[in-house]
Amino acid sequence: MASSYYFNTEQTLDSIEAQKKANNTPQTWSPTEWWDGFKEENLFTNAWEYFANHQDYPEEDGYDYTLDPQLKGMEDFYDHFFFSKSSAESGAIKAKLIERAEQNYASPWYYLGRVTGAFADPSTLLLWTKAGQGAKVFASAMIAEEFAKQNMDPTRDDSYVPWVAGIGIGVPAALSLFKTKPGVKVQQEMKVLDKKWNEGVGKEVLVDGKWIDPHTKVSNSSVGAAATKQAAKDDVTIGARQASELEGQKFVESKLKWFGEDGPWTPVFRLTKTNSNIARNMIADLLDTPLLKMRNTEKWGYEATGKSLETDLRMYQVHEIESLKFIKDQYLKYLKENKQTVPKSEIGIMLKNTMNNDGALSLSGFSKEVTRAMVMGEHTSPHVAQAARFSRKNFYDRLFKEANELKIREQPILHELNFWKYHLKEMQRIKSGKKVFNRPSENKQYTYSRTEIENIIDTLTDALNNIRKNPDGVKNYLNIVYNKDAILANKARFRQIIVENFERRLRNNYIKQMPSAKVIDDIVEDLSNHFPFKAPNKTAWKEVQNGMDLLIQRYAFNRPRYARALRRRTLNLDKDAQLALIQGNFIVSDIFALQKIYYRSMTPDILLTRKYGDTGGLGLNYVDEASSATFPGIKQVFQEYQLKTFRAKTKKEKIALQKEKFQALNDLEASVDLIRGTYGVPANPHAWYSRGMRMFKHWNALTMLTGFMAAIPDTARVVMTSGIKRGFQTQFEMFSKGFKQNSIFAMGKREAQSFGEALDMITGQRAMLFSDIGDMFGMGNKLEAGLGKVSQMNFMYVNLMSRWTEFAKSTASVTIGSRILEDSLKWAKGQPLANKWKTALSASGIDKGMATRIATQLEKHGAIPGGKGDIGLKYNYIANSSMWDDALAKNAFGAAMNKEINRTIVTPSKGDTPLWMSNQFGSTWAQFKKFAMGAQQRMLMRGMQERDLDFLFGSMLLIGSGMMIDAIYHKYRFQRDYGKLSMTQKLLNAFDRSGLGGIYMDINKAIETLTDNRIGIAPFLGSKRPYSPSGRWIAGTVGGPTGGQIYNIFDILYDVGGNKYNHHTAKNVRRLIPFQNVWYLDWLFDGAEKGLRFK
Repeated sequence: MASSYYFNTEQTLDSIEAQKKANNTPQTWSPTEWWDGFKEENLFTNAWEYFANHQDYPEEDGYDYTLDPQLKGMEDFYDHFFFSKSSAESGAIKAKLIERAEQNYASPWYYLGRVTGAFADPSTLLLWTKAGQGAKVFASAMIAEEFAKQNMDPTRDDSYVPWVAGIGIGVPAALSLFKTKPGVKVQQEMKVLDKKWNEGVGKEVLVDGKWIDPHTKVSNSSVGAAATKQAAKDDVTIGARQASELEGQKFVESKLKWFGEDGPWTPVFRLTKTNSNIARNMIADLLDTPLLKMRNTEKWGYEATGKSLETDLRMYQVHEIESLKFIKDQYLKYLKENKQTVPKSEIGIMLKNTMNNDGALSLSGFSKEVTRAMVMGEHTSPHVAQAARFSRKNFYDRLFKEANELKIREQPILHELNFWKYHLKEMQRIKSGKKVFNRPSENKQYTYSRTEIENIIDTLTDALNNIRKNPDGVKNYLNIVYNKDAILANKARFRQIIVENFERRLRNNYIKQMPSAKVIDDIVEDLSNHFPFKAPNKTAWKEVQNGMDLLIQRYAFNRPRYARALRRRTLNLDKDAQLALIQGNFIVSDIFALQKIYYRSMTPDILLTRKYGDTGGLGLNYVDEASSATFPGIKQVFQEYQLKTFRAKTKKEKIALQKEKFQALNDLEASVDLIRGTYGVPANPHAWYSRGMRMFKHWNALTMLTGFMAAIPDTARVVMTSGIKRGFQTQFEMFSKGFKQNSIFAMGKREAQSFGEALDMITGQRAMLFSDIGDMFGMGNKLEAGLGKVSQMNFMYVNLMSRWTEFAKSTASVTIGSRILEDSLKWAKGQPLANKWKTALSASGIDKGMATRIATQLEKHGAIPGGKGDIGLKYNYIANSSMWDDALAKNAFGAAMNKEINRTIVTPSKGDTPLWMSNQFGSTWAQFKKFAMGAQQRMLMRGMQERDLDFLFGSMLLIGSGMMIDAIYHKYRFQRDYGKLSMTQKLLNAFDRSGLGGIYMDINKAIETLTDNRIGIAPFLGSKRPYSPSGRWIAGTVGGPTGGQIYNIFDILYDVGGNKYNHHTAKNVRRLIPFQNVWYLDWLFDGAEKGLRFK
């Protein structure tokens, strides 16, 4: 703005605004505008300006500001001149008003400065003191400050006074809710109960709200009576222990009640409230939760939450990533050897030799050659051969060895074999020729003749013997995934390869006779509909009355619950057959895809078997705690409920327990399938509607997501989860040291990646969760595969979501790692450590004993600021965990890092969302909502559990970040003046963009859309009613993103067909173009949209 505005007395505020528009020059934002906002809001800068520039103006007799000619055109601002005593004073006030009018109120820097200025006021600093957290003290201080600002700055808006008064009273009130103390009467009752407890230690236990003495003396008149008394005493003791365990598994209260952890929203929430202690422990062992439990608190001695299988699953992926990196490294060496230009970026590697190969392989071609080398066991290219050997030894053989040690190949066969042997024996005993299994839920009978059962037994026995004879498995084994489209396009050639394979096996005496033409046709048909992840049928628990019924459900009615790679094969393909199938593209030949499929199918089986003894989490081998090496599973939950139902005294209690049992068993079964990646997998992924929904989700992600700008508030999360002081100190030190190879950032990133995090440029994990799209291995056609690759490129190189996530998780890992190490060291040494941080450690799986082991490793191998291994850092602790020689400590530290990084940089877990969001219809309708569900638990609910200043100030930073993003969007994306929004609308937009409201804000927006903005938060707060929502918005609200897209397509067709094509039609056409919503490409698509505006 020109400086002449300050001196031209003919200028008015309206003329300044008019000249701004007349200039027609785009506004620019500068960090210097931060100072404009800061000095306007901060008490100290107000005082400095007042005393530096203030002067006493002599009073003019009879002065009337309304008659002052210099104020012509400023009638709307007369309230600022009410106390003016002279023309000179009015001129000074006018100059101040003009100076304020010249400030760029649309700049996010200006608003950030105002927020910072308010934080630096004395009243805000009072909140750090105990006295300042009282409403009277804080409100009085804030109001006094505001009156001082009003007196020092005559141009300050009077409307700030009621706002300041409300904040002054409201903030301490909110803090008091966070740290509410019980009333006097409750405190007195607590003291009585506490005294009673302490007096009764070792004497009484609390059961069903009653104090019972388990050591009551027993009459010697009867040995039987004594035994009965002893049994009663044991039952009471066990009951007390189980009651305590049930209480410890409960979530710490978040004050959200039914809208939070008390609601029935997710399997984790439901199972944590059940009457089954086994079910509560099992869901905690299966799925992650970011929430605190009672067991993590001081009352329970900071008992650690165990590492979940979901965390293990993420950490196991490191082996696949290592193999992927090695193969890419060998490809670069291959290019160098062939005198090819070696790309320096990931996108360069992806595109290398795809258009013009000059006789050299592309990465895709190199991957296919590695697959062929895996089958052949050799290759002419040393780099291809080396890549194949590494994949075999460090990935395939590693997983196979673990599976073999757990007897995963044998166990399912052995269980099923015993099942059929039992029924054959029963048939022989009663001299029956058939066995009938009834299934009331289907109104159907499954009948097996004796011959059929004997054949099943023979097949299972042969398979078991074959496994035992070949403990090392198939030589040069490679998992096979069939390509349906290629098979259908050339079924005759595919059938010929299968026939030739059988002929070779017959010549080599592997089979006794050739299968019939019909059998071969059936095999071809079956393989053409093959896909690697098949969901087992859901168990009808109402039909299960005992353990045998459960086995019937699994073996007589159900598909197997173990990896396809481990199932017995009716078709054994030799090397020649596999190479022919690869050559004809009948099977997947991308080694990267095959490794990912093998990891996703084998790792869950390994983890589940190690925990529960079988791949279905049933606990089939579990006997009791003393004699079993595994944990109780679903079968034991069923038995526990059966016993509870038997012991229930009333019919009402029995019915309630039965209902709870069915829900708990279904939830546990679903949770196991979530771990295995089979929950919600469609029965026929090749169906047109299944493919259509998957492709629409990819298309929605390509056309609707704005990219990493939406995730900028991630930066504030570090402060919220690790503390204001520690967060700023560690982050500032990290940024000040730069991003070189051995910088703090680089070391933190390596730590995170070694535990399965900050790998998004490889896995795209968070972006895929954000957009709710998954891998389509074995399910997609060429179009789907193409969309998948475009989506991957979009997240990595266009909207930059994956790149941002990897950076954000890497920076967060520095502070998180330092926090875990520092707090573990303090706890181990008995140094002062707040209860909050002990609770946080225990929620991450670290109790005091493990903290001591981690501290020992830190002192031995790490770097402590000002202590052992000091490398000149002041705030950041360095783990160097690759050097640790305590495997358990390293694993616990890694699991805590993994979990905390996902909590800080919000990454939804499998247990964060309702189950219906994981099936194909639900995930399509609720696309993009999983992130909101995850944010609700990780940000809002966890914060409400902790209820401290870190959460309060972290929330303010999140909202401030959201306000900055909103201002940027208004200027660059919407070309609108952000300064014209009301403060209410700015705050609502900022809160929405911060992510703090989670799914609640999505629900609110849906209500506002469907009620034409008559019901919702915005109308309740008096925000000006915007334009009525369009039909597309309503369709998107009712039908999800896909519904909105379909409406959009029909709207375009209607306009074109009815000759009603206009600028709205052009806008709708643009919305269907990939990348059109990426914020920095708006200028490009704005031009394209203008070009589409024709009649």
